[in-house]
Formats: sequence, structure tokens, C-alpha cells
Amino acid sequence: MRHFFALTIAAVLAATLAAAASADRAYHTERLELRGLNGAPGGGMVVNIHPDGGIVYAHEIYVLSGAVAGTYQVALHIFPASLNCSGESAVIPTATIATNAHGNGMADVKFTPADAAGIRGLTLSINWTVTWPATYVTDCTVVTLD
Repeated sequence: MRHFFALTIAAVLAATLAAAASADRAYHTERLELRGLNGAPGGGMVVNIHPDGGIVYAHEIYVLSGAVAGTYQVALHIFPASLNCSGESAVIPTATIATNAHGNGMADVKFTPADAAGIRGLTLSINWTVTWPATYVTDCTVVTLD
């Protein structure tokens, strides 16, 4: 009986990993560093996940660590005509991060397939800013959307 349960767990784990690996063939999960501008302390990260599912098309996780304490606005900058984050961009406020006294905080946002209408199938560049009371930014990244 134990052998049966071990095989069942292994099969479920293998199926789960295979589904996760094939979730998005065009763009895989990416972790981007948030770095402070103008001497801002600390930093953080943005984790950009694209399961391209019927309910959740994209999931973004934002983390600040050792930042200036306060409440921040996260914004996604989409550059539809550029692969190097230059030119005009669409700026989408996504979430707020409230940090504790040590400047640590986290937030996330999920996008639906309807939220991605008009940009699906495109390859474009994006970056994120986290602003007020200090400013943190990610490098530019290129995303191909299914």
C-alpha cells in the first residue's frame, strides 16, 4: 500500500511539474531586481509570472526590503513599439506596497485574459517603477505574450 501511495504522489508531482513547465511557451517566469534611485536604501524584486490561463493571464509579485518606510505605488510601463524600453509607453498603476518600519513590504496583482486584450501575441518591452517616498526601478525586459 505504501508503494502505491508513493507512486501516486510521484505521478501527481510529475504531472504538476509538466503542467507548470508548459504553462507559457513564449515567456517564462522572470525575477527582476528593484534597485533604488538617487541613493534610496534597500531594494527588492518583481516576479513576473505568465501562466496564460483562462482565469489568471499574468501574476506579478512585488517585494521591497530595507526601503524607506512608507506606502508605494507600483506601475508597469509597457513599450509596445520598442524592445529596449524607449519611446512612448503605457503606464499602468498595478498595486500599492505598504512597508513596515524596517522598509519591508509585499504586494501582488493578477491580470485576467481580458486585461491583456489588444497586446496578446505581441513582443514588447516593459519595466516597473515603485515610487514614493523613494523610487525603485527594474531593468528593461522583453516579453512575448501568447
